[in-house]
Amino acid sequence: MDYATFLRSQWQDLVDSWLGLDNRLGTSFAWIALPDIDWVQKLAEPGFSGGGGRWAPLPGIAPTDALMRHDSRSRPQLWVKPEDKADGDGRYAAYWAAFVRQLGHGAPASEVNGQKLAVDHLFPETAAARRGWLLVRTMPVDRRSNSLLGSTTEKVDANRGGVHRPRKATALTISKVTGFQGSFARRHDPKAIAAALLAHLRSCGLHVPDGVLLPDDQEGGMIAGLIDFYRR
Repeated sequence: MDYATFLRSQWQDLVDSWLGLDNRLGTSFAWIALPDIDWVQKLAEPGFSGGGGRWAPLPGIAPTDALMRHDSRSRPQLWVKPEDKADGDGRYAAYWAAFVRQLGHGAPASEVNGQKLAVDHLFPETAAARRGWLLVRTMPVDRRSNSLLGSTTEKVDANRGGVHRPRKATALTISKVTGFQGSFARRHDPKAIAAALLAHLRSCGLHVPDGVLLPDDQEGGMIAGLIDFYRR
């Protein structure tokens, strides 16, 4: 599998998990942040929601810094120790390169099909680091989408406290994974942002089956409410 195809599969896997397409319950199992070792162990338990599969180290990288997970459907994931962005030293891209190399795919590229990419935490690394959490899931995403979200909602998250519990992907996580180019700035109406994001999800090129999302007024209302949460 070439690198572009592999990267697309990473994005699709997350979307499938967020939509609940990968389990018979139709429930989101899109885990993106784990606060402690207990939750790492839970994700290895077949009977746990979204659990099963196995964890493995990456060659040459300490298991306290990064781990590879194959979920119950053998889909690979990269999880890394979060760091406060102010203290970061660029290791995440190196971890991603080691992950891709271990899986035997083509070498990572900073641009794929004209899309400029950045290796990013799916849960804000600064927020997770300041809370002392153990691991966050990582993959390359569109640079501009990442910046648009990071300068608004993720910036707020970094300066808040947080309940000690694992986190799953939200519609906002999916926005940067799918390359949404809309702004989340306060000058924009949350309902308009939500409507634009829903339209984007249906046209982004990833598989989002008809009928899997709630009707636009309901799904959009939940997304708008999530945006409002970060504006309080």
